[in-house]
Amino acid sequence: MAACKDAVKVKTLSGKEVELVPKKVWQLSPKGRKGVKVGLFQDPETGKYFRAKVPDDYPICG
Repeated sequence: MAACKDAVKVKTLSGKEVELVPKKVWQLSPKGRKGVKVGLFQDPETGKYFRAKVPDDYPICG
C-alpha cells in the first residue's frame, strides 16, 4: 500500500481542529452495507494515537 500524503482536518484529543496526515486509512463496514473510512492519526502535542473518520474519496493507504 502507498503512504498517505494528503492532510485531513480532524479534531485532536485535546479538542483542537488541525490538519494532519493519517498514518493509515482503512475501510470499516458491516456486511452488506456502505461503510466509512477511518484514519489513524498521531496527536502532535501529546504523541498519542487516535482514530477519526476521513472523507469517502480519500484513498486507502498505510
